[in-house]
Amino acid sequence: MSEFHLEKTVTGPAWDALVAASPSGSLFAYSAYLEALPCAFSVYLCKVKQETRGGLLVTESPDRARAVLHPLVVYAGVLFPRVAYKQNLSQRTSDRFAQCEAVASLLPELYESVELALAPQVEDIRPFLWHNYGKDDARHYIPSVRYTAYADIRGLADAQKPDDTALFAECSAARRQEVRYAIKKGVRTEEEPLADAFVQYYAMTMSRQDITVPAEDLEAMRRLLEALLQNGLARMFVSRTAQGEIGSMAVMGLDDRTAGGGEKTACYLLGASDPALRDSHCGSAVLWDAFVALNRDNVQMVDMEGVNSPRRGWFKLSFGARMERYFELALG
Repeated sequence: MSEFHLEKTVTGPAWDALVAASPSGSLFAYSAYLEALPCAFSVYLCKVKQETRGGLLVTESPDRARAVLHPLVVYAGVLFPRVAYKQNLSQRTSDRFAQCEAVASLLPELYESVELALAPQVEDIRPFLWHNYGKDDARHYIPSVRYTAYADIRGLADAQKPDDTALFAECSAARRQEVRYAIKKGVRTEEEPLADAFVQYYAMTMSRQDITVPAEDLEAMRRLLEALLQNGLARMFVSRTAQGEIGSMAVMGLDDRTAGGGEKTACYLLGASDPALRDSHCGSAVLWDAFVALNRDNVQMVDMEGVNSPRRGWFKLSFGARMERYFELALG
């Protein structure tokens, strides 16, 4: 039996410090992000006796009876603690296993049903798969494999032109051509906090795909963007044609923690474009130029935040990003 237990806590500076130190924390777990969302959630400390050994983030149904996934909280779930001094791989694996084992057994006591999205850094899901092992008539966690992708943007800020960078060589031929055309035709990208405009362009982008976004969802997105921008958790990039027309916009979430191989990361949260300017090359320029600007501020990796949509996955991977697996879990 695991020594871990869960203690409900509140968002705030202490919680954010835990997120910032966690190898499996993310932008989605920070207080300002969660508090701007129109959803119920709970945060817990994972403790052994009185010592905090990690955390847990759960997004909930409106009545808080069920742990559910939320489309704007891509990674939640288990937050591992900072690696202890001189702790070797075997010790880390054992401690993380015990923490996940406790979470797997305690969540059914708190919620009628459980859905949980784990960060890519939670690689070992055996504790969830082994919950009620050998009990055919008991409830079991069912995993779903999901994918994101990381773009390595190191060296972009120092390059004279895109062709001089390692990432550009990994991009698809079509994407390289689009970036070159954008430069040739005078597309310019600037950083501008235009939350209202972004929501309008987002609605147009979805409408082109025959998706109508409810007004309340657009308003929730606007509030989230304003909160992130005001709290320094996001940067918004806007690409305009040579004539000054907005062609595309991209929102990059900021995360001072590390991900993947230990690099400082950002996260491509949201994108929007003017369907009438699809041939303006702004859609490629806004991401490439954002990568360069982020690298100037020492960001080394961009999590493209999902490549699971047939309509958008190919676009993100065409920027030379490497795929990473993460898991979603469901307990009926």
